[in-house]
Amino acid sequence: MKNNKLLIGSIVALLSLSLVGCAASSGASNLKEIKGEELNKIEKDDKEKENYLVIDIRNEVAYKEGHLKHAINISLENIDKSVEEIRTWREKKVVVYSDDASKTKEAVEKLTKQGFKDVSSAQNIKEFNYDLVKFSTLTSAKFQDAIFDTKTDKVFLDAREKKDFDEKHVAGAKNVDSKNLDNLQNILPENKEIPIYTYCYSGNRSAVVAQKLIDLGYKNVYNAMDGTKEFSYKFEMAECCIDENDKNGHNHENHNHSNHDHSNHNDNTGKKDDHSGHNH
Repeated sequence: MKNNKLLIGSIVALLSLSLVGCAASSGASNLKEIKGEELNKIEKDDKEKENYLVIDIRNEVAYKEGHLKHAINISLENIDKSVEEIRTWREKKVVVYSDDASKTKEAVEKLTKQGFKDVSSAQNIKEFNYDLVKFSTLTSAKFQDAIFDTKTDKVFLDAREKKDFDEKHVAGAKNVDSKNLDNLQNILPENKEIPIYTYCYSGNRSAVVAQKLIDLGYKNVYNAMDGTKEFSYKFEMAECCIDENDKNGHNHENHNHSNHDHSNHNDNTGKKDDHSGHNH
């Protein structure tokens, strides 16, 4: 009888060890990985990139030295407190990358715990020769904040078609053609440190403009990841621009948008996506 109890105890112990081993193996296999070549390809595809949120978790200095074209920057330390900003991606594809595989894994685990369903870790930036850019990519929430911030000296470039620009645009914005940027410098400030913000319909044309600005030596260039197709921005326009009879032939370049009162703006109306948690 004593021998039988010992035998049963041994079997139970072995089964427990097997189950723990299976669970550990299953947990490890749940970490999705994406190769650098695949991610590079996604970033180059203007349509496919819209299905992914790519997050660079390095610090801001490293990010500005070169990052994937459509990647936003949220450092590992700020992941938990930045969840509200990216919460609409909880059910969509999120890719995280850095220069340290262990940090990337930690970021994936943090996002998973916060309820993100499809998070992948990308190949280390030191292990794959990614195509990198130096302009910053902003979420719609941060780009909207830039529009509302009238105290900071900045320039907005709208790369949409003229008909869309004439209908509605950021006050003081200049309309530019991403396919004809030879004379772009003629409408830009001489000071290369002034922040310049670019946006368009889908974030693609404006990315071309943003890269041109970097090529021209501008240091603080920010492109909206989400264009007006994905997000209904609240454009602060001068009253003259809203008048139907005044849309054609009016010069919008001299509008001073530093005197608008934004205190009563509510960010919950007129959006194609739900960003209701953002406080502007």
